[in-house]
Amino acid sequence: MFAILAEDISDAEVLTHLVRRRLDDESISIKRKGYDGCAKLRRKGALDIRAFAQRGATRIIVCHDADQNDPIELRKTILEEVVRPSQFAHLVCVAIPVEEIEAWIIADESAINKIIPSFRFKGHSNPESINSPKEWLRDKSRAANGKPLYAPKVFNPSVAKHLQFDVVEKKCPSFKSFLAWLDNP
Repeated sequence: MFAILAEDISDAEVLTHLVRRRLDDESISIKRKGYDGCAKLRRKGALDIRAFAQRGATRIIVCHDADQNDPIELRKTILEEVVRPSQFAHLVCVAIPVEEIEAWIIADESAINKIIPSFRFKGHSNPESINSPKEWLRDKSRAANGKPLYAPKVFNPSVAKHLQFDVVEKKCPSFKSFLAWLDNP
């Protein structure tokens, strides 16, 4: 069984779709926990990992957006503050999307256009270079009436079902690292 801990439940849902698709198994048991922010994830994550382990989790994914922090240093921090205190004895992936998980979403414009056809998103060649990709994508999606067509919590999990892994891998090294862990735990 997998357990996914993420800053937000929609991020956990995105990762759930990615894991099931990559492992080609929709029946994989995946427990999810969203924290409404990184502070709660850091504060409560270790306890929740222990609880998931008691319920049979053997693979844990902790997802924390880089948010303008050095991903390598942030990974070390998450290992020290969340993973090690949990004393989890199985496989752990600390996924650090650069800058936010929305960079992975932005990487595949065809997936976005499939889910929000009225958007007509043209894409971005280096989504990990965008500061605040969530806000950037929301701004790009503004319709003629000024309202954004894109809402992350609504659309991210649906877009994740259509992401082309090879396309996202080429544009997002952090996504490539995540897939490498899934492929070779």
